[in-house]
Amino acid sequence: MNILDKNKLLELEALCIQEQPPAAMAACPLHVECKTICDAVAQGKYDIARSVFTKSVPLPHILSEFCDMPCATACIRKEFGGAVDLRGIERAAMLFGKQIPRRRLPMRKSGRAAVVGAGPFGMAAALELAKKGFSVTVFEKSEQAGGCLLQSHGSSEVIEADLKLFEAEDITFLFGETIEGLEALLDRRDLKPSESSRFGACLEGGTPVPLADSFDAILLAVGTAVAGADPVTMITPVDGVFSGGGFHSVAEALAAAKRASNTVNRYVKKVSMTAERGDEMKRTTGLYVETKDLTPVFPAGTGITDRESAEREASRCIRCECMECAKACAFIAHYKRYPKLYLREIYNNLSIAMGNRTSNTLINSCALCNQCGAVCPSGLNLGEAIQSAREIMVRTDKMPKSAFEFAVDDMLQANGSSSFFARHQPGTSESRYLFFPGCQLGASTPDVVEKAYAFLCDSLEGGVAFMQGCCGIMAKWAGQADLFEETAAMLKAQWELLGSPVVITACPTCRRTLSAWIGDVRDIWTVLLEIGLPDVKKKMPLTIHDACGAREQKETRRAVRELLAKLGCRVTEPPFAGDRTPCCGYGGLVQFAHSPIADELTQFCLRTVDETRLTYCMGCRDRFSKAGARAVHLLELIFGSNTGDAGAPGYSLRQDNRTLLKRSMLRDLWKEEQEEEDRLILTYDEDLGELLEKRLILEDDVRGVIEEAEAQRRYIEEVKSGLRIAHKQIGNVTYWVYYEPDGEAWRVKRAYSHRMEIR
Repeated sequence: MNILDKNKLLELEALCIQEQPPAAMAACPLHVECKTICDAVAQGKYDIARSVFTKSVPLPHILSEFCDMPCATACIRKEFGGAVDLRGIERAAMLFGKQIPRRRLPMRKSGRAAVVGAGPFGMAAALELAKKGFSVTVFEKSEQAGGCLLQSHGSSEVIEADLKLFEAEDITFLFGETIEGLEALLDRRDLKPSESSRFGACLEGGTPVPLADSFDAILLAVGTAVAGADPVTMITPVDGVFSGGGFHSVAEALAAAKRASNTVNRYVKKVSMTAERGDEMKRTTGLYVETKDLTPVFPAGTGITDRESAEREASRCIRCECMECAKACAFIAHYKRYPKLYLREIYNNLSIAMGNRTSNTLINSCALCNQCGAVCPSGLNLGEAIQSAREIMVRTDKMPKSAFEFAVDDMLQANGSSSFFARHQPGTSESRYLFFPGCQLGASTPDVVEKAYAFLCDSLEGGVAFMQGCCGIMAKWAGQADLFEETAAMLKAQWELLGSPVVITACPTCRRTLSAWIGDVRDIWTVLLEIGLPDVKKKMPLTIHDACGAREQKETRRAVRELLAKLGCRVTEPPFAGDRTPCCGYGGLVQFAHSPIADELTQFCLRTVDETRLTYCMGCRDRFSKAGARAVHLLELIFGSNTGDAGAPGYSLRQDNRTLLKRSMLRDLWKEEQEEEDRLILTYDEDLGELLEKRLILEDDVRGVIEEAEAQRRYIEEVKSGLRIAHKQIGNVTYWVYYEPDGEAWRVKRAYSHRMEIR
């Protein structure tokens, strides 16, 4: 995909449902922001609640008294203690809150409009038209406004309260006026005042009403709509005349008034009266709200009588939102937003022609694990967009070199001459199978790789070849599409040289990656189920952590659980497991680009259970071990001695392990002589070792600095301490080392690096 494709961006944004209204709000004809109002009242912020309510309601006193609460039928709380009494909460907001003054910009005069009828529909329409710049005249046959509301007890007070809203508007009420002849009015409405001073309309019969002006539009609000009137737009068959009526509730009448004022405004401005209005009467929502953890909370029996009872009732609101992705992903939760906002930010960041790209860190902090897509009700995969963004940043030279360079160099080491090799099974010239353990298993537990390979060779017929290397996912995660394709081509060529055998992987991510260009790729777990396990029992309690790379590999997850049962383990499933497992912090190279986010991802996986974590991805095991948790890889249970206490090797030791694994296997299994390596011996304190790990400085980097400095006598020596200070640029990084002779070794006292060039 291409995230810079505007249509694709809009398509992805549409999948995010977080901005869709709560069900109660959607059911309200006026779409009153019930969640915001409840939240404000629950905190005692009545001024804010009142301001939010009056923003969307033309006649707030009337509605808070007479609303029939259609929201109650849709309220999620309805099944868990009863629907929230929103009308009572709104009444409390009007009673206890002060109206926050709103600054209104001067409106250009839009024209003149006549409203016939001063019931709730007519009153609200007149007020909305006046706010749009119309001069409005309201004709009412009775002696006061209110219409059908006048029949209700206590209506006069709320009507009078809302009539105060009209005082600052250009609205004239003509009471006791009966319109008699619509035909005459229509014939004369476009005439100038000098040409017409009276009109008649055949609505009720009676004495004609004198007019001072003509009208640009007429809205009939007399209780019933004229024949042929559209219920959404109020357009009638007669040009310039609009009509509505027959509403079932006050809320419906007020909502219709807002639609009518919109239509009249469009009509006068000579723009489409129907364009983009298909959702104006929509009463449903796509917002998903998880309710499995909801418990019933019942309203107090006394109802809403004071501030305390209002705040108690408002607190029953569950604050409907989706945010399923944020609940399941520490990365999304960290930035306290939701995917639609991330998508737009990523798009804007990539679209900048010049200037700072403030969202680079966000783009490089995603694990690309598709956890968001797995839990999203709409299946929105933010990682796909971020993967596209990284590739675009690399292609346009906007990717900071510091982001993923270390990880890519580590991949190149795994596929370089020091570590990579491929051979048929010893004593054979063809192979039916190929064991591909991946770059992480050999780096962390080389002895387990050797034992697992020996077991496969003894158990499978037809020959089992061996290949040590990296599948190339590091390059893909880093956005380096060309390097990823080069790596795939190299591995495929080596596989074909071995006769294109069936590949057996020990890493779910390797299996997923290699499957893109090799048809038959299996994992070691399903193979072990078929051929059987060594005679070993590990009866220990474990909490399983599924690899995010196995999200689409149902048979892999099933096989792992069956193997654990055969080993006698008691397995606990965490809250997020199976295809909903979060990333441990290894995926997407987050630990190199933004280590604090990687740590949050790791802690998110560790937060619920204290038992030893069982993984079948070495990246997961090492992340958990580094965080101080007990963790064990499934192959360690079967072929090794670790039961959770083993630590994770550092980056230098990992590379050394790959190199030593190649040398030992070629020497011991294939009987190939290996040249002895002559490397500088380094010594340093444990604290410095931890610092080197944190700063991503390898022992080989330190050796390179010292070797060149000593060979060329290019160093500075401190007189008092005897420390030698030297630097060397390796790739894009300049390393500085403080060291001194230590017998046959070199004692390293300090080391740091800068992304700089020294000329």
